[in-house]
Amino acid sequence: MKKDISAHMAATLKLYRENVGLTVYEVGEKIGKSGKTVSAWEHGRGKPDADTFLVLCELYHVESVGVFYGEESDAAAELIPEEKEVIELWRGLNEVGKSAVLSVMKNPDFQKDISKSTAI
Repeated sequence: MKKDISAHMAATLKLYRENVGLTVYEVGEKIGKSGKTVSAWEHGRGKPDADTFLVLCELYHVESVGVFYGEESDAAAELIPEEKEVIELWRGLNEVGKSAVLSVMKNPDFQKDISKSTAI
């Protein structure tokens, strides 16, 4: 049973990291750990401590650490094809490209234009 929980936790850590479009190194930098440590967790070699789990929940937009132990989440972990495409494209960008995309998306004029074009 313990092995099943560890395997589930490792797979879930990786799934949620991928869902937010981050590499293990980016996660490590954001939480004060090395990318190798994050990778080890995702391969079932060790687990984050309780405080780190809480930080990961916030980073991964997960409401409860229980999802890492097999508890069902209210939010679907599955992504629609368009979301997967955006994540894949995002991963291919360098830091300048990522900054440019974020600048455009955060621009209030861009958001108003998008709202107008989708309003019926």
